Amino acid sequence: MQFTHRQRLLWGTWKPLLAAIPVGLLLGFAGPFGSYPAFPTTTRYAFWLGLTAAGVVAAIAANAVLPATRLRAGLVRMGAVALLSAMPMTFVVAWTMSLIQPGRFYTPQQLLGLFWGVAAVQLLVVYATTSAARRADDAEATDFVPALAQPEEELPPAAFPSALLGRLPSGIGSDIIALETEDHYLRVHTVGGSALILMRMADAVALLDPKLGAQVHRRWWVTEAAVEGIRMDGQKLSLSLINNTLVPVGRTFTAAVRARFAQTL
Repeated sequence: MQFTHRQRLLWGTWKPLLAAIPVGLLLGFAGPFGSYPAFPTTTRYAFWLGLTAAGVVAAIAANAVLPATRLRAGLVRMGAVALLSAMPMTFVVAWTMSLIQPGRFYTPQQLLGLFWGVAAVQLLVVYATTSAARRADDAEATDFVPALAQPEEELPPAAFPSALLGRLPSGIGSDIIALETEDHYLRVHTVGGSALILMRMADAVALLDPKLGAQVHRRWWVTEAAVEGIRMDGQKLSLSLINNTLVPVGRTFTAAVRARFAQTL
């Protein structure tokens, strides 16, 4: 069974009390510590169910008071919780007995003897609630089905900005291959031809997505998809483009060009 967050909170609150009900019924049936045949059947069951419910509350408080250790759910921890919670429960039991049997009074020695009987009951309560909590947690962990990881949404491919494409004449298309500086103008090379536009190289590069390509010379920017090969002429490095243009690579750009474009060839 899978729970919503609110259901988990409610179940976490009531789970110890529900787990203690079988303990109260068992004690009501067995009637230990003289409760049978001293108490009528209805009174006996009410007595033990009420005390086990109060015992759960006392155990929860004792567990919260005790410092956390590695033995948090072990037998030593259960024993410590049972003994600590038995202290207030001894007075609760004595008070309850005085209500059921008016005039009954416990001396200090009798309270000490009562304490060990209450501690035994508290140990049973703590064991039952701890075991139930473990089973519930294991069942919840088993039933929990993590949501299937959704495939990452594919991002649209990088596109040339409209601020650049809007300046091109319709006759050369929009499949840009390279950008080349000419004086104060920028020559845009496309598959369908080339055209001059009034724009600085630095401004154009600032508009372009780095995924589209890279500047390879102070006068040249090339589209990565348009690079067909790398050519060496002595110490000079050039890039061959799909329109047969040979683009020189500046010395300051050589290392970056080799690292980027060598992988695409």
